[in-house]
Amino acid sequence: MNIKKYLNFKSLLVPEWCCAIRFNEDNNVFVLDSTKTEFIMLNNSYRYWTADPFLFKNNDKYYLFFEAYDRLKRKGVIGVREISEHSFGKINIIYQSNNHLSYPFIYRENNDIYILPESCNSGELFRLRCIDFPYKWEKEKIISNERLLDTTLFDYKNRRYYISQRAGFGAFDRIDLFYDDDNGIFTECKNNPVKVDVNTARGAGKIFNYKDKLIRPSQDCGKYYGEKLNFNEVKSITESFYEEELIKTICVSDIKVMQKRNLKKHNIIGMHTYNKLDNIEVIDLKTANNFNLFNLIGAFVKRIKKRIKIRYKK
Repeated sequence: MNIKKYLNFKSLLVPEWCCAIRFNEDNNVFVLDSTKTEFIMLNNSYRYWTADPFLFKNNDKYYLFFEAYDRLKRKGVIGVREISEHSFGKINIIYQSNNHLSYPFIYRENNDIYILPESCNSGELFRLRCIDFPYKWEKEKIISNERLLDTTLFDYKNRRYYISQRAGFGAFDRIDLFYDDDNGIFTECKNNPVKVDVNTARGAGKIFNYKDKLIRPSQDCGKYYGEKLNFNEVKSITESFYEEELIKTICVSDIKVMQKRNLKKHNIIGMHTYNKLDNIEVIDLKTANNFNLFNLIGAFVKRIKKRIKIRYKK
């Protein structure tokens, strides 16, 4: 068998993502103010690289939820690892489907814990309910039959809102707003898209409070996907209107990253998610020119399957 027929070896040196974390001295330190303290890069595994980190606290323990990209299956699944200042647990896969999953927006509502994953390839926006924290989850509800990216949920003035982006052309440069009406029905803002700007639109984490301001993280995709992080002050939200103002942009050169001595040095070229809980901050980092044996195997299997499918069609 001529392997060159099935693989482009240059394509195996690919950009990948990893998560990075820092523990601050108190809860009032934000990356908007201080970039002096180093972020620690968390190891990926041989099979999975990780991105889209979200923090959650349960029974006085902290957990990191994330997209775990399966190099063999060539798609994202949802993973978790326990974290503390002294140790970082191993990557555990907690939910996967036939389609790519990412951006595990996790939240607590009453006595239940939910994840709203990005699942646009399935044609649905659905949520998972936790059965046994943190490892067992079930698909509990389809919220919308929309192909939506990186949906961020938040409550504002007694109304639940969802900021998202419709998949397809222009997905990086628009904000689509949705809300639950008085009957709890997922409803589209009649003026969508409420914002069009490739430099500040696409979501990058939970909305949070900062110095009496409501801040929405977003990606700067002006040059390429996930180049920088933006922080936008939300000025106004209604069922038909959304307004925000960019207050700060952070790029890779603005932050310090500690890379462990036993690992090769990475060429960091981007970041596209930020979340914070108590004194912990997490980001994800895009690294260039990575080679992994599982990428090679996964790419080979995918190419073979594609050729078999073409032959059967004939």
